Amino acid sequence: MPLYDAYGVYTDPLLTSLSVGFEDQTLVGERLFPITRVTLPSGRYRVFDRSAWMVFPDRREPGTVANEIRAGKWSEDNYWVQEHSLQAAVTDEERANVAAANAIQQANIEADLDPEQDATELVTRAIRLRHELEVSTMARNTANYAGGHSTTLAGVNQWSDYSGTSDPFKDISAGLRAIYADTRQRANLMLIPWEVWTWMEHHPKVISRYQYFRIEPDVRSAVSQLTGFDGEILLADASYNNADNPDATESMASFWGKDVIIARVDETEGQRVKTFAKTFVQPYDDGNVRTVDRWREEPRKSDVIRASMKYDAKIVSSAAAYIIKAAVA
Repeated sequence: MPLYDAYGVYTDPLLTSLSVGFEDQTLVGERLFPITRVTLPSGRYRVFDRSAWMVFPDRREPGTVANEIRAGKWSEDNYWVQEHSLQAAVTDEERANVAAANAIQQANIEADLDPEQDATELVTRAIRLRHELEVSTMARNTANYAGGHSTTLAGVNQWSDYSGTSDPFKDISAGLRAIYADTRQRANLMLIPWEVWTWMEHHPKVISRYQYFRIEPDVRSAVSQLTGFDGEILLADASYNNADNPDATESMASFWGKDVIIARVDETEGQRVKTFAKTFVQPYDDGNVRTVDRWREEPRKSDVIRASMKYDAKIVSSAAAYIIKAAVA
């Protein structure tokens, strides 16, 4: 018998490529918490203050020594990546049944199935949904924001109330000012749940902006013109089934609810980066942040496909973002 099983553990480049590029709904977690690759599973990162922006006395008289200043101070925080991994089995029996169905094209059986691809997409989707849930839970918690960087709307102030009191652009401008005042950086990303977006499209503030133009109201243009925001607007429409198991009654929930998040996001993987949050990721040996491996389990007559990702999602600067809770009713 051979020394090594031909179906032993190995990284499958085809399945890994499928996993890396897989996307079946608009997940925005990695946009708000961009990936930063790290070499070690744990470490410290610096959180810089604004002491480097101080104006020092710099006048020097002839024959005197120039005033000496010291570098800015900083605080530190830690990251600790944890591996997130799930696997699914593809049995010989179902593979044979699928092959037979594809061969005879039975009308009552879905043909052209690919068990390996389906298993890869299943475990990859589950890993990504978990990351989206972790990120959205942190980002929607007002305790993770600096003082004065959150507001909760209610009643006539919610954007779904068209009575004349609510003003999306006033609320957005307040968030933009708060971020700039505390970071001296302009926000460049705005996350708006789809349900909130549908109310904004027909808001009187948007309609009145375009009432004398023969064009359809455009929310993105209105946001830019009325607030000065020139960054990217992300529409978040992803949801997940929070039932306890696949056999339970489906219970669909939105990751982002009705909360609008405005943030300064910088994907640069450097030390002096001002960004709201990051996903610290330790890549695998193949260089991918997510990988897929496959092995044979003969007693089960199955091939097992596993997707994995090692990460730690962290809020880096609580002052670099602003949240509008319950933007609509």
